[in-house]
Amino acid sequence: MSRVSKNRFRRSIRVSLALLSALGVGCGSSSTAPNAGTAGASAGGPALGGAGTAGSNATSAGGPGSSGSAGNAGQTGIAGASSSGGASGIAGNSASGGSGAGASAGGASATGGAAGENGASVCVAKTAVANMKLGWNLGNSLDVADASKSDTAVETAWGNPAVSAELMKAIAAAGFGAVRIPVTWIGRYGAAPNYTISPTFINRVDQVVKYALSAGLYVIINIHHDGGHNVTGRWLTLVDGSGQVTSANSTAVATQFKALWRQIATHFTAYGEHLIFEGMNEVMVDYNTPKPEYYTQINDLNQAFVDTVRESGGNNATRCLVVPGYNTNIEYTVAGFVLPKDTSTGKLILSDHFYDPYSFAGSAETHTWGAGNPGIDNWGQEDWVKTQMAKLKSTFADKGIPIILGEYGAVNQTGYESYRRYYSEYVTKAAHDAGITPFLWDNGGKGSGGEAFGMIDRANNTVLYPTLMQALTRAVSSSYTLAEVAKP
Repeated sequence: MSRVSKNRFRRSIRVSLALLSALGVGCGSSSTAPNAGTAGASAGGPALGGAGTAGSNATSAGGPGSSGSAGNAGQTGIAGASSSGGASGIAGNSASGGSGAGASAGGASATGGAAGENGASVCVAKTAVANMKLGWNLGNSLDVADASKSDTAVETAWGNPAVSAELMKAIAAAGFGAVRIPVTWIGRYGAAPNYTISPTFINRVDQVVKYALSAGLYVIINIHHDGGHNVTGRWLTLVDGSGQVTSANSTAVATQFKALWRQIATHFTAYGEHLIFEGMNEVMVDYNTPKPEYYTQINDLNQAFVDTVRESGGNNATRCLVVPGYNTNIEYTVAGFVLPKDTSTGKLILSDHFYDPYSFAGSAETHTWGAGNPGIDNWGQEDWVKTQMAKLKSTFADKGIPIILGEYGAVNQTGYESYRRYYSEYVTKAAHDAGITPFLWDNGGKGSGGEAFGMIDRANNTVLYPTLMQALTRAVSSSYTLAEVAKP
């Protein structure tokens, strides 16, 4: 089914849920995301993931902008720099304590990580989430779900240009501290039992990851539309073709899930702490209240993800990992999420998404937002935002589980830009105040109306809406209350 058809279905479900809520039926929120369509360096290249081996006082030795004393950032990272003439990396530790490139004699410094090929990641989930401050999604690029396209053509099949290093530099310059890179693997792997991933495609993912790390960003990569609702080729399912949870389906899905993650993790094993893996995206059966066995399936997949990554060794033994609740819906996460067991302490991050009310934020069927304004939805206004963030805080953050809002945002609507700014700033501020790092959804969509989530113009790497961008950065960097967010 096409992306447009998929989102029409999604919007109809959202509206139905909103109507049920208005009638007092206990359906909860449906914070699903739109996600909609509108190998190594040569000798002398930078070593991504190389390590400073001593003396950093920063959380991430060798990470962007860190500093230390007597740090040695000369270990070779995964890019394969030679032992002579290696170029220094971006913002690694210097040997004398500065925040410069930090290459020791003959080696290359670390771009984006504290751990070299033979080192150990020092990621601390709480610290990483706090340091990100504000994240951005590279939507509708590497997550394109179209098996008919070649490994090199699929990235641009939904209308966005090929990702460039300049784009990632622009993301960092705009004020974002992290980029989530959704990746869809449908059509990019071979037959069972190995499900061998195409080298061409995973090397392109690798290249984009390097662009982002070199720009000083934290990076999250995942398995994205492989479990997407109504996506052609979907294999990451909780039920079989008849709609039942069965051991046969669960085993088959888990086998493929682990096979893909084993390969992804192995490919990136030498990358440092600024690269983070996310197990899956918005996996669900439908938009109704989940059955108990659906929660179990999600929790089992989260555990399989953590176990598989840890078993791949290297830096993956201690890498930070992102795990979602059912459909990344806040209500359902609070109701049924169980944190996976982990052999490494303090490395897990919870993810939820937020697009409530979707008729305003995603489909542009309503044009205004905020209690007291004309034409608003009868749910999902300011009090709802505060309630949802408070639930995440009290249930998880206050118990030591760091959280990202992996996707959120509102589409542009010509003539109603002040409402988009108000909504986006309010949600960003509410999340930040609850200790949650929000990641803006950007699918590259320009213009006005449903799915126009674009913030960065990928054709020229500029900010499309500077006033909105200023509001987002203000929300995560300034001290003021939600009541002080300027109304439209």
